[in-house]
Amino acid sequence: MNEKPYLARIRIYPIKGLDPVEVESVRTTPSGSLEHDREFALFDEEGNVISGKRERKIHTIRSEVDFETQIFRFGYEGKVYEFSFEETRAVEDFFSEVFGYKVFLRRSAEGFPDDRKAHGPTLVSRATLLEVAGWFDLSEENVRRRFRANLEIDGVPTFWEDSLVGEDSPKEFYIGEVLFAGEGISKRCPVPTRDPVTGEELKGFVKTFVEMRKRTLPEWSPKRRFEDTFYRLCVNTNVLKGGFLRVGDELRPLH
Repeated sequence: MNEKPYLARIRIYPIKGLDPVEVESVRTTPSGSLEHDREFALFDEEGNVISGKRERKIHTIRSEVDFETQIFRFGYEGKVYEFSFEETRAVEDFFSEVFGYKVFLRRSAEGFPDDRKAHGPTLVSRATLLEVAGWFDLSEENVRRRFRANLEIDGVPTFWEDSLVGEDSPKEFYIGEVLFAGEGISKRCPVPTRDPVTGEELKGFVKTFVEMRKRTLPEWSPKRRFEDTFYRLCVNTNVLKGGFLRVGDELRPLH
């Protein structure tokens, strides 16, 4: 392809497990996450994070988070519920009623990352999302919401992002002014098997995904990263040098 790799889409997830917000630019935090990404999270009484990995009802809740007005809006069963950021108890009561057990809301400026060793944003290419959509006769947006990546690149072939990860060690690359290390290719949880709006499970998803991922694995993919499973997609990163990311920024591998 003649086009250079570039950042085509940025999505942050203000509340872990809930809906994304698409932005044109974002800065990284000192810990390497994206500002406002997974800034809020829900927990049960034992201190476990509540997300789609263990709570299917979370898929049926629509959410909006406005950091300027400091307002939460949640849509559930045809009704809209609005709370200010200060109404923590009311938010907790709302989710407790929906889930049927006690829920607590917490906030951290550094976010609650999915991968504790790779705090940076996750990355995938649009070509990859289109490929996977074809495997299951799903829409591009449906697959995008299933895999919940922060950064989406374009101008590259399917699974090109695999090349940003080494066989045994990270590879470094720039997106605009931000320097990343491609730490690994994410081993997926049950979330991608479910419809992102209804929570309905797509039967045979993992089996088909594994078969097709193995069959279509490009020559540049780090083979050792797939020795345990081919149920892997999206690059996990760490931020080595922070700054601002903007849609349109060029991606430049260093080696």
